[in-house]
Amino acid sequence: MNETSELKQFCDDVIKEFKENITDAVFCYLQSDKELMRRYLLLMREYEKGKQTLNSQLAQAITREFGLKSTKRIKEAPNSVLIESFSELEEK
Repeated sequence: MNETSELKQFCDDVIKEFKENITDAVFCYLQSDKELMRRYLLLMREYEKGKQTLNSQLAQAITREFGLKSTKRIKEAPNSVLIESFSELEEK
């Protein structure tokens, strides 16, 4: 493999991994941002099913915004404490 194709493959692998785990990354970002976390907690109290409704809506927004779809593979050990699991995503 030449240097150019090796670098391209590395970049492709990094992006693919990020896409697969983007839901977890977004929730980690959310929990690390004081103002977003405050708003998240307020919204969670407002909705009937709270956390489940809010997390589902955010996950759907992620797939729409980035043009992704679920692979149907579930990751059971996210880094974010706001979710218990998430579906890996890929390009549509």
